[in-house]
Amino acid sequence: MSISVRVAGPADRETCIRLLIAQLVEHTLPADPAGIAGGVDLAFAPHSPAWLLLAELDGVPVGIVLANQIVSVEKCGYTLWVEELYVVPEARRRRVATAFLDYIAAEGRRRGVRAVELEVAPTQTAAFALYRRRGFRNVHRQRMTWDL
Repeated sequence: MSISVRVAGPADRETCIRLLIAQLVEHTLPADPAGIAGGVDLAFAPHSPAWLLLAELDGVPVGIVLANQIVSVEKCGYTLWVEELYVVPEARRRRVATAFLDYIAAEGRRRGVRAVELEVAPTQTAAFALYRRRGFRNVHRQRMTWDL
């Protein structure tokens, strides 16, 4: 079993869209294919702050990360906000998410990222366990959104 993580490129567009749709559907969230495609295209745009990563298990895409590097005065530098981290069900518990986190940590340090932030649904107990093992801690805030 060989796990690799790499930066996704425009040739991976349909794979990225498919994986992101699968994640949203699994979490019973709206999964508008055109909107997701537009988001993927923005991630590929020149000078995008997005990190779009694919994980492959023996050469087969099994996971995706979409994250955005942002400036944070609280962290005194860059923070990476992980918007999406998804591994297909049949590849879970095979260290794919760990490989993503290893890649993010190494590349983040190389780019001067000071912290990684994400959110986890309360029902995702395996994700909580993984993140806590890696040193993530709870931030006692309420996330809000304002659709424009």
